[in-house]
Amino acid sequence: MKKKVLYLLTLALLAAVPALQAYAEEEYYEEEYEEDGEEEEETEYIPEYLYDPIQSNEIEGWPQGPAVRAASALVMDLDTGAQLYAKGIYDKRYPASITKIMTGMIIVENCDLDDEITFSNHVYELEENASNVALEEGETMTIGDAVYALMLESANDAGNGLAEYYSGSNSSFADVMNAKAAELGCVNTHFTNPHGLHNDDHYTCAYDMALIARAAWQIPKMREILQTTLYHCPETNKVEERYFVMHHKMIQEESDYYRDWCRGGKTGFTSDAWATLVTYGEKDGQNLVCVVMRELNMDWCYEETIQLMNYGFDEFENISLGYDASGKSFYGLMGLDYLGTGKNLSHVSWLEQPVISSTQAGTVTVPNGWSGQELSTEGSLSEGLEGTLTYTRGDQVLGTSSMRFTPVNFAVSLPYQRELDMEKILASSETVRKSREVQEVADAALENIRTAVDKNAARISGFIEENRLAVLIAGGGLLLLVLALIFILLARCSTDARLQKKKRQEERARLRREEEIDRQTTEEIEQELRAAMEEEAKKRAEEEARRRAQEEEEAQLRETEQIIEELSGKKK
Repeated sequence: MKKKVLYLLTLALLAAVPALQAYAEEEYYEEEYEEDGEEEEETEYIPEYLYDPIQSNEIEGWPQGPAVRAASALVMDLDTGAQLYAKGIYDKRYPASITKIMTGMIIVENCDLDDEITFSNHVYELEENASNVALEEGETMTIGDAVYALMLESANDAGNGLAEYYSGSNSSFADVMNAKAAELGCVNTHFTNPHGLHNDDHYTCAYDMALIARAAWQIPKMREILQTTLYHCPETNKVEERYFVMHHKMIQEESDYYRDWCRGGKTGFTSDAWATLVTYGEKDGQNLVCVVMRELNMDWCYEETIQLMNYGFDEFENISLGYDASGKSFYGLMGLDYLGTGKNLSHVSWLEQPVISSTQAGTVTVPNGWSGQELSTEGSLSEGLEGTLTYTRGDQVLGTSSMRFTPVNFAVSLPYQRELDMEKILASSETVRKSREVQEVADAALENIRTAVDKNAARISGFIEENRLAVLIAGGGLLLLVLALIFILLARCSTDARLQKKKRQEERARLRREEEIDRQTTEEIEQELRAAMEEEAKKRAEEEARRRAQEEEEAQLRETEQIIEELSGKKK
């Protein structure tokens, strides 16, 4: 027993020393900065992910995309599904609050947004400091209002309430989310909750998030919500009216990151996931979505999203293949008409039905300068009424699209979007390899610590027996120091939270005033101006009256003085 206590105490000391040293250095540099008034030049932190391979840059003839610090990044064309930029797109990542895109999509697709929801105490089941809109037990609002709270304010309490309303619990709702992910073709996704607060089993990848984001964008109401910057939530039975503000800065005009082509999106952050961001954009008729995951901070997310979206808009274009089957059958499309009556030996009637109408043309997303004439198609028949069309440029496969007889879907993607063994991908991932190396080093270091502790256990035990009082005093002092550090950190976090809350309240008040001004009619504005002018005229009249009264008093005073002088002269 004594040996275990010594072992745990030693580990605690080893763990506490780096933290105390870092804190002391931080305080030292802060004091030095305050005294000198000069800020020392800092070396920019460069994440190891910066050097991970960019999959899309390995495609022959493909425009070379920028290197980004994010671990995973993907740019996808919303209309065709073509992947324009790809880095670590199948690697497992924690999504944080961009999870809410899936949650919102399921609710919008399956619920009447005018129906009401009454929240239970489930809304309180959140981590400390998790974002929320202060929903209360027994509070009632519409489903639509709750979805706006979820998507704009990233309200985790609204996520809990909506999940309970739809499925009864977070875990049951997660089953619905996972079923929807499988339906969309996700390959490395598993959800455990509706909001994205950290859970080791709650993960996805950039490719899957792009599929989810694209599916959400295709729902008109969801697209409207994702583009909303400010939403007025009416008074409920528990709380007065609220205003929900979109957190995505690229759609807020007052932000330094604002871009006029941005159409909305969703932000996310946890200490385990780091910063994540989904951004929609439209420029010159081209619609893109960008997914950035595991970025060190949100500022980097915005900066690199702007780079990636500009890359997509500048380097690619959508072209029409001009493909026209003119009502050809599958036999005709596949070039099997030469069989003549011989095909009747294995005749299947639906193979003679038209594949597409004579007016339909396929659209693909290709690098600037590529032409439809450089693309060719090859078809194959699978089981049932489905087939595939494969798009190629020379020997290079651009991707495949599913084909249903009447009509054909001409969406195209890159050659690396295909059936893949995810275990093999993850095992060969450079990121996974590096993390395994780090884990091996950590395991070796831990083993060395254990060996050192076991080897010196008797020595430490003897020392403690001889110096029991000193050890107790030192342990108590260390505990007090740790508690003091924890208190300081909590105080700082609380101060930051209050400042952020005050800033949001001021912003909402300003936006509310602007909204009130926008709602005023011309007549009301004229009345306000007229009242202001009348008040100003009244003030001027009062000032003029005071001035005249003062002049009269001065004149009377002068007359009095003159009379006194005259009387004085007569006496003399």
